[in-house]
Formats: sequence, structure tokens, C-alpha cells
Amino acid sequence: MKRRILIVDGNNVAYHLAPRGKPRVANLLLAYRSLLSSGFKPLIVVSSALAHKIDRPDSLRELIDRGMVVEAPRGTNDDLTIIERAREKDANIVSNDRFLDWTERYPWIVSRLKRYRMTPTGLILVRTHQKR
Repeated sequence: MKRRILIVDGNNVAYHLAPRGKPRVANLLLAYRSLLSSGFKPLIVVSSALAHKIDRPDSLRELIDRGMVVEAPRGTNDDLTIIERAREKDANIVSNDRFLDWTERYPWIVSRLKRYRMTPTGLILVRTHQKR
């Protein structure tokens, strides 16, 4: 069975329900593991600035070194990196961001954006109903 690739908005996930606004590596790990166990092949993309804000920068670096997380090139917009990876791999994007600044340029985002909920056991993709 071929795994379905998902491009994960890592900054969005890391900050999700983060206490005191501090992004968490645990959120990235939980998202990665739960998506993998659900039959997906997640690729988490984070901004280069996240390493300076996250609760465990050494752990983030390890995830990058292991290929579980991709860091957007310094000086580039991480949303654009997410969009380009999704386009290249014909993948959906997992984020609670709506990417409104990008939908005019990339209209396909609307149909390939997947929202999520985080639970203690993992990231759950939320079914959305498309307007007809």
C-alpha cells in the first residue's frame, strides 16, 4: 500500500494549545507518530525561526537530522515552502491556518487543506464539508 503524503504546517502544530505561547516539540512528535500510524507519510515543515522559540531546540534539531522535519530555508516564508512541497508531491496540507494570503495565487490550496484536532493520543484530521 502506498502511503499518502501529508505536508504538515509544523509551526501551526507546535504552537497548538501551547502553554504560555511556547511552541512544543512534543506536539510535532505526537502529530508525526499519529499520522504515520494512520497510514500517512507526514512531512513536517517548520520555519527557521522556530528553533529559537521552541521548548526543546536540541530535540527539534534531532528531528530535522532524522528527516522527520524539514526546516524552511532561512529568509523564506515557511507557508510558501509548505505550499511548494505540497505542489511538488501532490500532497494535502495539514494546518488550522487558512492560507488566505496564498489562495489567489494557489487556488488548489482550498481543496487540499486539512484541518486537525490534537488529543492526548495524537493528531486527528477533521472532516470538512466542501460547499457545493
